Amino acid sequence: MTIAIGDYGFYSAIRDWDRGDVERRELLPAQVEGVPDPGRWMHATAVCDGQQRIAEGIRHLFGRAECPTCASAFSVADAYTSANLPPALETA
Repeated sequence: MTIAIGDYGFYSAIRDWDRGDVERRELLPAQVEGVPDPGRWMHATAVCDGQQRIAEGIRHLFGRAECPTCASAFSVADAYTSANLPPALETA
């Protein structure tokens, strides 16, 4: 599964070598009030600097995604954090 946030859209999908991203599911962006720091600060800075596309991406990063295979919903930021913990901090 892949998560796209940027020029190609805001979605989760199954990445197929020949067909590209298939079974796309739109990401649900977080409400600005629900974005935790430092994300809220990043969003506010992007808005203040006139970087609306970046601000929108930050809302999606802290939003929710749905797995195209099993339809379970999850936090994009939490999944990314969990997948990228340094070995000393892994909880498994």
